Amino acid sequence: MTLPYQQEFELYHYGESVCSQMVRIALSEKEIPYKSHHMHLESTGEHLTADYKKINPLCLVPVLLHHGNPIYHTWEIIKYLDHYAPGQGVRLLPDDAARRAQVDAYMADSELNQNIGLGENFGTSCAGVSIPILVQKLRTRPLWAIIWDYLTKHPIKERKFLFVMLRIFGWVPGRLYKTCIKRVALGLATIESALEDEKDYLFGDYSGADVMMTAHFHRLEDVALGEILRANDLPNISAYWQRLKQRPSYQTAIIDWHKSDWRNAMSVIYQDEPNPYAGLLNAEVKTNHINKSLKREKTCE
Repeated sequence: MTLPYQQEFELYHYGESVCSQMVRIALSEKEIPYKSHHMHLESTGEHLTADYKKINPLCLVPVLLHHGNPIYHTWEIIKYLDHYAPGQGVRLLPDDAARRAQVDAYMADSELNQNIGLGENFGTSCAGVSIPILVQKLRTRPLWAIIWDYLTKHPIKERKFLFVMLRIFGWVPGRLYKTCIKRVALGLATIESALEDEKDYLFGDYSGADVMMTAHFHRLEDVALGEILRANDLPNISAYWQRLKQRPSYQTAIIDWHKSDWRNAMSVIYQDEPNPYAGLLNAEVKTNHINKSLKREKTCE
């Protein structure tokens, strides 16, 4: 299927979508220019229109067009870009087949995939903890509009009912939120261990894994859980996060797309205070980090 296009690469994306952030980072790191088609999701339902369904029948973002040919799924887009321009910009996948397989395996725990439920891996858990912001943005539209758009237009059954329920009840089930917090903690402890031996990035050199972590860590900042990324208990992550933020792609792909409506929702919810679940996250991180340290000591015995 070839779609109308004006530029070699065109990106349909949303400013605060974690997956959109990842693809924009990859495009920046690969130094590939693109035409932007910025979508509005919760506040307008633009992704549920008939026109957008021609681009992605599942009504998801991002979608990258290359000469009008759509490429779906974040990790597939990142791999495609690296294969398309292996010698341009930063190499996002290792040349070595064994190391590339390691990166692929790592991504299974980091990606957001419609077939992976909230709280079932690190990626969906980082997305899950931001549900209160989505609720706040859904509230900017009349209830009837949300019910109509999602129940009659969204093709994914689980999502249509989830967003309608969030708009009606205006809250996130505490059990689900705690599950996401605990899974985030496990992921952070794993990343802290992966960064040992003074590695600058997860697999030594910067890679697609670090692209994904940049977006996930930024999301933790958005939901007032960012203090954990600067904690003395996680010195490797603290230094790593600073390196990620210093890359030009962080500014161009994330900060420059940090829109006022999203920031306003953050302000209403958190009011410059820590996330109410920050204490649970800290406790879970410490527990997981201690357990991983004990396992390493046993292995070395």
